[in-house]
Amino acid sequence: MHILYLFWFSARNAVNAIGRHLDQQDQRDVDSYLGKSQSFADLESRERQWLQSQ
Repeated sequence: MHILYLFWFSARNAVNAIGRHLDQQDQRDVDSYLGKSQSFADLESRERQWLQSQ
């Protein structure tokens, strides 16, 4: 029974770590994207293009 608990605990921690990594990567992507925009109008234009491509 203890082995099942340890397995479950390890799997849960691995899933949480992967989720944190993906969230951090998403945040870096957003920061990079925002850093490329030259103005608010440019950012709006990029957002419109992104929404249309979805």
